[in-house]
Order: sequence, then structure tokens, then C-alpha cells
Amino acid sequence: MPIDSDDEAINQILELSRAELGLHPKSSDQKDSFQEETLSNEDSDGNENITTGEGFKNEDQDAEDEDVGSFVKAPKKDESSDDERDAEDRVDVMFDEPDEQSIGKPKSKKEKQLMSLVFGGRAELVSNFMKTSDDDDDHDEQHQDDEQQDNKKRKRSVAWEDSDDENDHDFPQKGGKVEMRATTHRRRKNFEKIVGQPKWADLDREREIDSDDEILKMVGHVVKGTSVDLPKGNIELKRLKNLNRETKNEGSITAINFHPTSMVAVMTGMNGLASIVAVDGTKNEKLHTIGLKRFKIACCQMTPDGNEVLFGSFRKFYHVYNLISGRSDTLQLKGEGAWTMKNFELSKCGKYLAVTGGFGEIHLLDARSKDALTTIQQNHCCTSLCFTPDSKYLIANSTENEVSVYHLEKRRFVNIFIDDGCVNGSFIAVCPNNRYLATGSRQGIVNIYLLEKVLKQKYPSPEKTISNLTTSVGSMAFNVTSELLAIASAEIPDAVKLVHMKSGTIFRNFPMFKAGLGSVTRVQFSPGGGYLAIGSREGVVSLFRVKHYQNY
Repeated sequence: MPIDSDDEAINQILELSRAELGLHPKSSDQKDSFQEETLSNEDSDGNENITTGEGFKNEDQDAEDEDVGSFVKAPKKDESSDDERDAEDRVDVMFDEPDEQSIGKPKSKKEKQLMSLVFGGRAELVSNFMKTSDDDDDHDEQHQDDEQQDNKKRKRSVAWEDSDDENDHDFPQKGGKVEMRATTHRRRKNFEKIVGQPKWADLDREREIDSDDEILKMVGHVVKGTSVDLPKGNIELKRLKNLNRETKNEGSITAINFHPTSMVAVMTGMNGLASIVAVDGTKNEKLHTIGLKRFKIACCQMTPDGNEVLFGSFRKFYHVYNLISGRSDTLQLKGEGAWTMKNFELSKCGKYLAVTGGFGEIHLLDARSKDALTTIQQNHCCTSLCFTPDSKYLIANSTENEVSVYHLEKRRFVNIFIDDGCVNGSFIAVCPNNRYLATGSRQGIVNIYLLEKVLKQKYPSPEKTISNLTTSVGSMAFNVTSELLAIASAEIPDAVKLVHMKSGTIFRNFPMFKAGLGSVTRVQFSPGGGYLAIGSREGVVSLFRVKHYQNY
């Protein structure tokens, strides 16, 4: 009868088992006799038994046989020694088929595993295999989950990959990657032993709040008055397209007004033209041009609500232009005296309109009805005036060195003081936060006072004196945060400076070398401080982006 393939597999397993346990048949004759004896034992149904001729033992067998494994022993040779007989007994015990009750009674753990694999039934084998597989799968899944959790906690993505690491000249061969990794690992360990692990490389460290991160959070949108302090020394500016690049016909620039809510600017010049442009820094498209015949626009002011624009000149009348309706009205000055609208100022509350007159007069008008309220008399002719941000005081300087402080509700002067180091006053301005007062003179000296001292002290001393200009100060302007003060003179080209108010110093990098700004007649900041406009006698309005302020 031919040998089945399953029998061959069983024989191979038995051979491996004997080799592992150190048990070998005495000769090839014994092995052949064993195979013949095994193959000859077949039942009538065609089933095969791997037992020797005696079959299973009865239940009344003694306990000694059960301890040996309850196997039927094969015949032994008389000439064998005791040790050989014991070895042969162990071989015969392995090759006897166990009954259902004797399975699971091995002498050792290793023998139990071999018996279950070799002699166990098919159902038991499959059951044990499935159980082992399920246990291994559960263990692998648990191990993978733990590994994933650990990776999430410990591992981070690579910040960068250096191509030189893969092309190390010390490992030119293809198999050198393993050596390279080992060398890299060794170098890292040596570095940590000598230097120690840096704090930034600790994956379990708590992230500290960086001041740069807090600054970056505010870059997208900076609210007025909430940005970080403006640093001194150098200022970041970017020159943009000229604000009047599409017009260029205004003549000598006399006024620049930014709309308080819309990105729109109004520029006027001595040619009687007023240009309204959209402020974007790239195109600065012209929206409208207002032409006033035989009317040299000497002064222009926009109402605080941004609805109207007032144009004044050396005449007894002035023009009011409504930005919403586009209507233009010409109004006659009311009141006695030879005074004109060549220099006037609107209060922040929108109630008062102050106009300079001759012989030291200042005419106070109602900004809504344009009716005259009162006339203020100074000792000397007024050259410049301004309202405080709370609209309680009107401050004016004169052709001499006096500065007058007028209380609008009390309708009287509350203080008149001498501007320190000034011979002839030329310009005056108050910062938006109601803290500083800046006075300019024809000698180029700019004094910065604390406003509270100006209101109360008879002889206030300036907090800081700026002497970087050498000619008459013709224009000054504070930005919205009161951190910047722009001062300019039209007597020489590029005579413009930016003052850092907190330190009282000048920014070194402005104006740039050969800036080409011309003779600067007007300087003005946008409502959010993001733009700086500089007008000149040549009719050019240069536009700069102040990068520290992100708003318009």
C-alpha cells in the first residue's frame, strides 16, 4: 500500500523531534522494521493506526504504566544494556498512539507541545492553533495601540531633511546606510554625554509662551492703541506710489486730509484744484476733482464726521463741498474786519471753527451754522492754532514767542507763556492722547511740552527739544497713537524728520538718502497710522507705508 503524504509529513516531524531530543534509532534496520510494522496495522475500514501491534491498553492497567504515558511498549532486544533499553523505551513511548484519556499527560512542557502537534486530533489542533493565533492577534493589537499612543506622545515630524546625510562620503557603498545610521546614533550619544540634551530637544517639555508668538498674533489686525510700543532707532517704511499720481495738477500742496472711516484722501494746492483719490498704495485711483476758478486754496479741513470739506483762501468767502451728495456751496464770511479763510481749524467735537485774522484776532465760529460766536484778541498776530482733543481749549502761537491757551467754555485765556528758545512761532500741534503739545519756530526748533504743564504753569519747561531742522517749521503732525511726530520745513529739499515721542529721538533711517521728497509743505498720517503722506511745493504727494501699524 502506498505511503500517504500525511504519513511522510508525520515521519519528517518525528525525525525532527528525535533530533531535537537527541534520540536516534540504533540502525536503519530498526527504522525500516518500525515503518513496516506501522504501515501493516490498518483496520478493515481503511483507517490507519500508528500504534504497534498491541493497540490501546485496558482500564485495569497499573499506575506504573500510566506514569510512563500509558503507551504500549514495543518488543525489546535481550542483548541491549539497561541504558539502551531506557532510550528505546522513550522512543517507543513517543511513537505509540495515546488514547483520549492519556492525552495531556506529558512529562514536560516541551513534550506536551510536541504531543499536541503530532498526536492531537485535527479539531484539537485547529482549536489550539486558533486560540494561539487569537492570543497573538490580541497581543499584537494591544502592542500596536500602545506603540501608536507612544508615537503620538513622543514622536514629532521631521523639521527638515538634509540631503548631505544620505550622501555621506564616509559611507559610499550601498550597504553603508546601516553603518551610517549606527555612526550617527553613536555621535548623538557622545554629544549628549559631553554637552547634554538641549532643552529645546526635550519632547516632554512644556511649551513656554514666546513674546514673538504674542506679537505674531497681533500682526493680522492691530487695534488702535493696543499694539506694542514703537521701537526707536530705525523705523520700517515702504515707499508706495505717489498719492496724486493720476492728477499732478494741484500745484504747491497746501493740505492733505484722510477720511476718518473710508480709505479716501483729499489733496489741495495753490492751483485751485482739490483731488479725491482712493488710498491703496498701488493704483491710488482718482475718484473726483474739484476745480475752483480764481481761488487759490490756502487751507483745507475735513469735518470730523467726514461728510464735508471746507476750502479757504485769501478771499472773503469760502467753499463747502459735501462728499456724500457732491454738492458745492460758496459761503460769505460773516462779521466785521478784514479777515480771510487762509488759515482755520475745526474742533474734534465738530462744534467750533477758529479762523486767524489780522492784528492778533482769532474769530470763533459755529462749525454747523457758520455764525460768528466771538472774537479772541491776542497780543501778536496768530500764525497757527489747534484745538485740544477734548475740545475744551484753543491753543495758538504768534509771530513772537508767546503761546496762548484759551478756555472755550469760560471764553477767556487761562494761560499765556513764553515758548522756550523760540523767537518767532510758526506751527503748533497737540497729540491725540491729550498728553503732548509741540511748538515749532521759524528757527527750526521744535519744543515738546506736557499739556498739563502748559495748562497750569506760567513758565513750563519743554520735556524735549528737537533741533534737527535748521529752517522754519512749516508743518507738524502726530499719528493716532501719539508715538510718532512728523516735522517738516519747506525751505530746503527733503527737510522732514520723524520723532520717536517716548524717547524724544529722531529715526536715523528717515528720510532715505536722495529720497526725492522735494520741499515739504505738508505732512499727514492716516487715521490708523498705517500711511504717511508728504506733500511738496513741486505738487507731488509721496505716500509711505508705516509697517508697524497694520490699520489704515
